[in-house]
Amino acid sequence: MKIDPADMVSQLKVVLMSATLQLKDFISNRRLFDVIPPAVEVPTRQFPVTVHFAKRTHDDYLAQAYKKVLSIHKSLPPGGILVFVTGQREVDYLCKKLQRASKRQSGKKPEMVGDEDGSRPEIEEKEIFEAYDIDRTEPEHQDDIFSSYGEDETDDEVNVASSDAETESEMDTDSDEEDSVAHETAEEDGPVLSFLKGAESSSVLKASFKAISGQPETAEEASNATIAEKSGPSASRARLRVLPLYAMLPASQQLRVFHGIPEGERLVVVATNVAETSLTIPGITYVVDTGKEKVKNYDHATGMASYEVQWISKASASQRAGRAGRTGPGHCYRLYSGAAYSKDDLFPEFTEPEIKKMPVEGIVLMLKSMNIDKVENFPFPTPPNKESLVEAQRCLKILEAVDNQEKLTSMGKAMAQYPMSPRHSRLLLTIIKMLKSQEGRARSNLILGYATAAASALSYTNPFQVQSNTDRETNEDGPDPEHKDRHERKSQKKLKAMVREARKDFSIPSSDALTISHALRSFECSKNRVEFCRDYSLHLKTMEEMSKLRKQLLRLIFNYSKFCDEFAWNFGGSQDVEHAWGSETNKKPMLNEEEILGQGICAGWADRVAKKINTFSGLSKEDRKVRAARYQSCALNDIIYLNRSSSVAQIPPDYVVYSELLNTKRSYMYGVTSVKPGWLLKYASSLCTFSAPLEDPKPYYEPQNDQVYCYVSPIFSRHNWQLPLHSLPIKDATRRVQIFAWALLKGDVLPCLRVVQKFLALSPSVVLGPASQRRVGDLLSRMSKKTIYSRAALRDAWNTDPDYLYPEIQAWIQDKYQSQLGAIWEQMHQEVRLEGRELFPKRFKKVKG
Repeated sequence: MKIDPADMVSQLKVVLMSATLQLKDFISNRRLFDVIPPAVEVPTRQFPVTVHFAKRTHDDYLAQAYKKVLSIHKSLPPGGILVFVTGQREVDYLCKKLQRASKRQSGKKPEMVGDEDGSRPEIEEKEIFEAYDIDRTEPEHQDDIFSSYGEDETDDEVNVASSDAETESEMDTDSDEEDSVAHETAEEDGPVLSFLKGAESSSVLKASFKAISGQPETAEEASNATIAEKSGPSASRARLRVLPLYAMLPASQQLRVFHGIPEGERLVVVATNVAETSLTIPGITYVVDTGKEKVKNYDHATGMASYEVQWISKASASQRAGRAGRTGPGHCYRLYSGAAYSKDDLFPEFTEPEIKKMPVEGIVLMLKSMNIDKVENFPFPTPPNKESLVEAQRCLKILEAVDNQEKLTSMGKAMAQYPMSPRHSRLLLTIIKMLKSQEGRARSNLILGYATAAASALSYTNPFQVQSNTDRETNEDGPDPEHKDRHERKSQKKLKAMVREARKDFSIPSSDALTISHALRSFECSKNRVEFCRDYSLHLKTMEEMSKLRKQLLRLIFNYSKFCDEFAWNFGGSQDVEHAWGSETNKKPMLNEEEILGQGICAGWADRVAKKINTFSGLSKEDRKVRAARYQSCALNDIIYLNRSSSVAQIPPDYVVYSELLNTKRSYMYGVTSVKPGWLLKYASSLCTFSAPLEDPKPYYEPQNDQVYCYVSPIFSRHNWQLPLHSLPIKDATRRVQIFAWALLKGDVLPCLRVVQKFLALSPSVVLGPASQRRVGDLLSRMSKKTIYSRAALRDAWNTDPDYLYPEIQAWIQDKYQSQLGAIWEQMHQEVRLEGRELFPKRFKKVKG
């Protein structure tokens, strides 16, 4: 067969690129590759970096980092310092301490070094190498190649447990606390001039220290002292320009680390591990590595997330060390011992893959949409935990994405079309389905706009932030630290109050997600988005990402509408939604609109329900002092709390759903939305246990759904929360026929039969009892033969036999009025063809917004 070259499909080629890939485990996976694929390693351009380990590993790593920075600043030549800590609060804390120390140190009179006659002592070579923590007797430790690995992980929840003492001793060099082991990196392309090799470099260092101390140097020393010539003012007398760097920092403040540093100042960047791989800061010569990072762990069994400070991997440690050698030779000071570093249980080779630390229901849904039903057999490069796969299957069942046979439902197929968590897509599709069932509702496009905004809001961290004055601090002299602390606390308190008052414009007490959605709406319609975020203390980057996702989701909804009628949007185009979204932005959703949105959120997080606790029994003294509202989660036995910053916290409702449960000192709910008990029965019925059908209240026929229902008493979750009575379709066929016959005789099926109620020989309720009378037995027997328990079934029977049930119904009418049945029989045939809304228009009024 000849194929036109233009129509030929070329062989698929895939290139996988990663700085952190566990290459050996990946390419040796025979389930992935029959033939081992080629691997290409691209070496980084790296100047030599000397690595120093501490002799002892201290718990107070922040205090050690503080001392090390001051020690470097006092003793070593100029060069930027990069300090790695675990979170935003640690960054702000260390920045403030270093700024205060710099102001005190720069305000002191110069120290006189030397004898009384003014002569200065000769600087020994030993002192130079002690300052650099180098043992010249151990050359075998001087060469090591560091690869490029790293993980970005940031969070601002941290408990700073570190000493505030800032004594002169902390500013002294602490080289005696350092291990003398030094590692040095070099370029693979060829030898690079080492920063600390041989007699020549020692003379350079000696000249540098003489320049710092003011001691005159010889001509030979001057020719080799390149560092000292470029250093300018004495490093110990220079000011510290301390800058924070973390992911949530506004972009304009992040860019300050790239600005030029004025002469006479030394750059100090205090960063989270966002600085490991994401960027290269110019001028960094020294790296201070605490060896710690904050990792978000997820408990698949309980849905509880927690941030834990733990040791980094060896790959991350190498990546951090490499930051000192990006623009020139440098040094990395590790605030942990070499013995600790060699233990794999403390410092693993690689960071644990994300697939083992996160929910995987999205991955399972995607694979099932590709007709891969046995997900556990899929050849993952790193397979997720079995517990997480079981939890994912359970979650998808609750979301009604899969049935009991674990096959995709129509809802699940639609959910798989959205590039987000199944919970968020379930939110959108539920609201679309509800609005389609309520034709004629006003402001449907606005509700859809809020639905996409809520899905976006729940996909990101809360954009509301508490402003910090850290970024406003400069290196100028100011009031003493104690006075400044009091001033800062007052200004921060005043700022928080102002922001809290301003945010009332956005607050929607029923939902955090809707509060953020309303803020997003105002943000998108504001003339100056940067000023808007500054005025309301919103994180600009997060708001921009939310806005992009909202618009992307809207495009996906209308694109998917072309292929799926069940979830197609029939109330206008995307321009209509955007027009409604951008109009009257000062008006919030109406109460009934909030309920529709709340039901969508409930459908997406139906397994994360919490009930308010009003008693104090079983609580410790500390827990009783907590002012936050207490709840019990359907998934946990422990008490959880409603965060006081939540919009819902104003009047805590009885039932809520939450998007995240975060364990700090206590377990707090985030992304909270108020829900009604009836919504749980509707969207989380798989978590409910129902009693046997109740006789009181009586069963009934529902004309809209054309079904017969009975009442049951439901309990929810393993805690057996009693919910209001609920109606379910009757499953027993005999009972269904009984209830339908009763409703038919009462005129609840066909309204025209209501006029003959006063002519009936018996009350219709007799049908519900034993068939002791002939007319009861004849009617039920005839209806049971064709299983007539719906208006649709009766219509089909009359299409075949127009006189079906005529004698049985006639027998229920008193003898003297039986002739009148013929007058309404034709009307009964007409009404049976109508829908419930047409038969009972007063009961089913169209909902008006």
